[in-house]
Formats: sequence, C-alpha cells, structure tokens
Amino acid sequence: MRCNRPSLKANMSFFFILFYNIVRVPLYLLIFIAGLFHVKIHKTIIGRRGLFCRLTQEMKRVPNEARRIWIHISSMGEFEQGLPLLKVLMNRYPNDWFVVSLFSPSVYDHMKWNHPRAIITYLPFDSYSQVKRFLNLVRPSLHLVIRHDIWPNYQWVMQSRRIPSILVNASISDHRLPSMRRFKYFYRQIYNTFSAVCAVSAPQLDRLGEIYRRPENIYVCGDTRFDRVMDRALDTDKIRFIMEAIDFGRSECLVVGSSWPSDEEIILPALVQVMQAHPHFRLILAPHEIEENHLDALQKLLMGKGISVSRLAALQSRLESRVLLIDRIGLLANLYALGQFAMVGGGFGPGVHNVLEPAAHGAIVFYGPKHYNSPEARAMIDLKIAFSFSNSEQFAALLSNLLGDPPAIKERSEKTKKFIDQNAGASSRTTDVISRFL
Repeated sequence: MRCNRPSLKANMSFFFILFYNIVRVPLYLLIFIAGLFHVKIHKTIIGRRGLFCRLTQEMKRVPNEARRIWIHISSMGEFEQGLPLLKVLMNRYPNDWFVVSLFSPSVYDHMKWNHPRAIITYLPFDSYSQVKRFLNLVRPSLHLVIRHDIWPNYQWVMQSRRIPSILVNASISDHRLPSMRRFKYFYRQIYNTFSAVCAVSAPQLDRLGEIYRRPENIYVCGDTRFDRVMDRALDTDKIRFIMEAIDFGRSECLVVGSSWPSDEEIILPALVQVMQAHPHFRLILAPHEIEENHLDALQKLLMGKGISVSRLAALQSRLESRVLLIDRIGLLANLYALGQFAMVGGGFGPGVHNVLEPAAHGAIVFYGPKHYNSPEARAMIDLKIAFSFSNSEQFAALLSNLLGDPPAIKERSEKTKKFIDQNAGASSRTTDVISRFL
C-alpha cells in the first residue's frame, strides 16, 4: 500500500510559515523595546491595549445576518486611496457592514471619517493567536488590502478558511522590485494567497506576474487616488474663509505644498526673484514642517527681501500680504484650488509628495529631481504637463517664461485636467472585480 506524501509545494509553504513565525518573535521583542524610546512605536503598541474588548463591543452593532467586508489600510495615504472605493462599495452593497482596520497611529489618531455601517479598529499584531481571535470576531466574507500592507499570518489563515482576499491598488515600485525578485520564493508564498490582484496600470502586469502566479486573476483597474483627488477638488468648504479673504485670481498665485527645508533652499530664492519682477504675483506657502521656529525662519527670510507675509492663524477678513504662510495641517489638497501654479515638495528631499492633488485643479505642477518614487510624476513629465527642475535658476526661468505666455498656461492646464479625467473610475472598476467574490 502506497502512502501519500506531502507535495513539495506543501512542504515549502510549511517551511515559510514556520520560518516567518520563528523570526517574527525576536523582531517583535525588538519593536517593543524600541517603543520605550520612540514615540510613534510607543503609540502603535499602547493603542492596541484593550483592542479586543473595544472591538467586541463594536461588533455587537452588526446584525447577525449582515455580510462583513474587511478592508485593511496602513496609513493616512492608503486611507485616502481607500475612501473612494469604500464609498462605491457602500452604495453598491447597502446591507453590508464594513470593518476598517488600521495599522499606523498617524491615521488612527486623525481619523475623522465615520459611517453608520463601518467599524474602525487597530489591526492586531500578526501573531497566530491574535489573527485567529480577530477573524473569529469579525467573521469577514471578504478581505481587501489597500496597496501593500500585507501580513503573512493573516493571509495564510484566511486562505485556510477559504476567505477571499483581494489586493487593491497593487504595484511594485522600482525601489522594491530588486528585493522582491531576490526573495521571490518567499513573496510568492504570501502573494499567492490572494484571490485576485487589482493593478494600478498595465505596465504593472508583468511585475506583479513575477510574484503572483495566477496571471488570469490580475486585473488592471487603475489607481483610486485619481478618484479621491477629483472628489477633494470639488470640496472647497475647508478653505472658504481663505477664499473670502483674498482678492487675487488663480493666474497670479503659486501654491507650495509640503516643502522640506531642502526644497526651500532651492525654491525661495527663485520665488523672491519672480515676485520682485511681477508685483502682483502671490504665494501660498505650506511647509512640511510647521514647528514655530521653522515658520518664523521662513517669515523672516521673506520679509528680509521686502516681501510681506501673513500667517494663516492671524488671517482676518482680508489678506493684505503677498505671502500666506500656512501654519496648520489638513488643508493642502484644498489649497491647490487657489493657485494656477503648484510646487510640490519632497523633490529635493525624501522624494516628491502627491502631485495628483494640484493636478486635479488643473494647476501647472513643478517639482524637484527626486520624483522617481512617483509613477504619476514621471507620467506627467512624459506628457509635458509638469516640470522638473534641478536648481533655483532653472525654476525661476521656467516660472517666468510661463507667466509671460498665457496661452501656454491655458493649454497645459487643460491637458492636466484631461490626464486626471482619463484615469478616473478605478473605484468602480475595482468594485466590479470585488463583486465576483461576494
């Protein structure tokens, strides 16, 4: 009588599960030790105390017969991407409930979104016992991951329970690709647990296909960030008080968004030069760092060049100064509505920030040379609707030339809006894929 031996594939899966859970223990110990010295890590740990007690009470609101869709989001950026998808899902499935799990305290502490059919919770750490306890409590019919905050034990346990799991807004960046290829056998053990993968673009098909071994289940749905920036572009309530205080048009204004000190060293001399040559030109400056000493240094630098500056906190019924210095967070995506031009920070620092937010307003976008972390920033350069620059002189020349060419401004603005419009609709396409597994 022949005995059925476990397949090589099963043995490999068991090996990777065992290896991950052995390595995870000392890593978690290091994280807990680091939490004694690092504020954000400390918040990550403390925030999970009493998690299951709170979640148990929250789940009592869910009718027993209701289907539960679990969506996992890592940080504020992923939440912004997930929000338009959530809205489409809630409209299409009005009787379903949604459990939104978060990993980072930065999004948990600042979460202002809520819905009667939604439950917000921290994601328990990825230990086998906590995973099973969480899944037993939530009992999801479907699981969605926004982008790439993937936790192996959750994926393996859901696969064993036949709970469909879908990776949304999936992509593999140039930065991550070499390491994922190097350790592709490990990544395959995790990615192959997904029932489907929704890619942000056609070029990502080949990359994802190297890791995810079921190409027939990879769907090009687009990037839900385009839907989100379009929604936010229509919402100006947050900045209504600023709009009522200004007396200049968009064509006379540039918005600097989330600039780092390394950006400001390059752009401020250029902007001073342009403002001195164009007396009606205005600037809205929203730095990444809003500590008082940094804001004070920026204000002194500009005023030392003879340019008047007002703080947002001190804004009265009318803005008299040529520069409005933003000293609070949460307004940037809306502020881009006020300027025909935008300089997005990070391009001389860790990498350019969100270029889609100003583009949704039809702004002509500038950024520094470090933009390869952003596929859409590269696409906008290729389409000749955005500008990348390497030094102060180049930035001043680009901006000055545009200010002297109104037809070029109009043409680029229209092309920028078209770029956003053509890429919208990812949330609906993603929901179409999700519906196949419900």
